[in-house]
Amino acid sequence: MTEFKLDQLPQKNFAQIIAVISASISAFASGTLWAFASPAIPKLISEYGFTIEEVSYIAVIGPASLVISTPIFCKLADKIGRKYTLFSAGIIYVAAWLSVAFASNIWVFYLSRVLYGVGDASVYAILPAYIAEITSARMRNLYGNTLMIFSFHGQFFSNCIGYYFSIPTTGFIMLTFPILYLICFSFMPDTPYFLIMAKNTDGARKSLQKLRGIDNVDLELKQITQDVNRQLSESVTFKDLWTINSNRKALFIALFSRIAYQLSGFIPLVAYSQYVFQEAGGVVPNGVASMIVSGIICVGIIFANLISDQLGRKKSMIISCSGCGIALLGESIYFYLQKYELVDLTSISWFPVAALVLYALAFCVGLGIVPTLIAGEIFSTSIRKHATSVTNVVFGIFSTTFAEVFQLLMTAYGLWAPFLFFSICLLVNAFAAYFIIIETKGKTLEDIQQMLKRNKK
Repeated sequence: MTEFKLDQLPQKNFAQIIAVISASISAFASGTLWAFASPAIPKLISEYGFTIEEVSYIAVIGPASLVISTPIFCKLADKIGRKYTLFSAGIIYVAAWLSVAFASNIWVFYLSRVLYGVGDASVYAILPAYIAEITSARMRNLYGNTLMIFSFHGQFFSNCIGYYFSIPTTGFIMLTFPILYLICFSFMPDTPYFLIMAKNTDGARKSLQKLRGIDNVDLELKQITQDVNRQLSESVTFKDLWTINSNRKALFIALFSRIAYQLSGFIPLVAYSQYVFQEAGGVVPNGVASMIVSGIICVGIIFANLISDQLGRKKSMIISCSGCGIALLGESIYFYLQKYELVDLTSISWFPVAALVLYALAFCVGLGIVPTLIAGEIFSTSIRKHATSVTNVVFGIFSTTFAEVFQLLMTAYGLWAPFLFFSICLLVNAFAAYFIIIETKGKTLEDIQQMLKRNKK
């Protein structure tokens, strides 16, 4: 019996929704820590007396620790389960916010970013798998992108609270979210897939009964058992990512989309957004401007799945990269003219905010969701664990690299330089996306695998 037929069996969706939301609070907590640098950096410079060079490491330490930690959590997920591996992120986030609340020197702030990166290694490696393994196919299509939705909403909330409250107070307020996550998620079951892997058939049955809201889950349990046994029988190693043609193509596409995300400059822009608006000196206060941009992303990302389904993955990426590239090119020109006082910009002091609003809208269309969506579509189940580990490590490396590139260019030449760098990268990636991204819209996972195995585009 196929997954499609199983999905037509009577079941209740409420328990699955609660489990997805409970797990996704971890992504919200991650987003609050991710965006914390934005309101914190101006205060760390003005109130704590740290230099721009010292605070610049706050933007790069988290991704660096994610790189080191990701392989550990990928292994833990198969040893102790998806639930407890993901649960550990909440404990780590509690420690990270406590470090912020009690920090009195730069090294404690660095420690909080190390902890944040370690927690993110768990969330970004395990949360998509947890959601995929607890939901039916129908629910998976609806809730498969909750990681990014919750993360962006966490960033928006962090920008708001961080702007109006002191750093210690912000730390104590934000501490409530990982605690809420630990309380809510503790009642959720582990995935039936892992429990079958662990030879715990009774546990898998109880997990399915709780998630589906029905007692008779024999057919689905049988199907999952067959799928897991088949996957475990396949000998898959990291080497197979490179030696098998379809895996290599899928990895190349996934890495391109992830690197394109990094080359959009989004991560350093999140970290430095309030500092950027402060330097712009526009009529809109820097904190309010940052809230406007992150708020637009929060709203836009909710509808992004619908847009992506209409346009397709390829067109979404091309439009997104082009729009973001044009917006950042405008920012670069503005800050170049401002730095060298070539033109009186008083009458258009609103432009930096307007350009980043355009950037936010374009980002939501493709770059904000397609890398996550396509990574979940193009890998076979047997190789997905290894592929996730590789893509997350690459994600962390490039996050660290380009956050530092942003700071170095900004310090050496001014804000126009990093904006120009990322705008050129985006416009090049818009062209490259046409040749690299495959169209997965409306195709089953098996269709996608067959497409990757063919040599045709």
